[in-house]
Amino acid sequence: MKNVYFSILALLVLSCNDNQKAVEQSQPKVDTLIKTKIVVDEIYNENGIKIYGDTTIDKKKIYYSSRKFEPYISFNDFKVSVENIKNASLDLKSNELGQEFRTAIRNDYSSEDSHFAGHYSIAYWGCGAPCKMSVIIDRRNGKIYDAPNSEIGYKFKADSRMLIVNPPDSLGFYDDCSYCIPKIYILNEETKKFELREPFTE
Repeated sequence: MKNVYFSILALLVLSCNDNQKAVEQSQPKVDTLIKTKIVVDEIYNENGIKIYGDTTIDKKKIYYSSRKFEPYISFNDFKVSVENIKNASLDLKSNELGQEFRTAIRNDYSSEDSHFAGHYSIAYWGCGAPCKMSVIIDRRNGKIYDAPNSEIGYKFKADSRMLIVNPPDSLGFYDDCSYCIPKIYILNEETKKFELREPFTE
């Protein structure tokens, strides 16, 4: 009787071992999965264009590209004198955005970092992703005027009427996507409106 038990036990052990081998063979090797790590790196950089892709495969897969922003005009072309004056009382009723976004406008109006075009302040705030709204405030009388919307942000100077919407990075490059394109606006002091300028050609 003992021999029968031992025989059955041996058959069960061998059967389990065969099943384990079959399971192992049907599953992918962990080492194989680890080796397929994607590496994104620069694969092209010429003529003001950068392209980034997967450098681990023979046929490079492009993930995104960057373009060089090279406008023919600059901040220096629209220089104005900076007026160091005490800010007038903020007139929130002078623009319909004044009441709705008064906290953001107040905060930026009191900041020296917002100084723009001699005697103005720029105030801006998020309105979704990606979206930013803005206004300018005349420091002489506290009145609020409309300014361009942006997707990424703004670049401006205290001594220039030029405003860059969606500015490039510190090296002058921007991602080549529909909402990333930089735009240049010039403040018309007489109308208090921003005029779009084509940045690439005269």
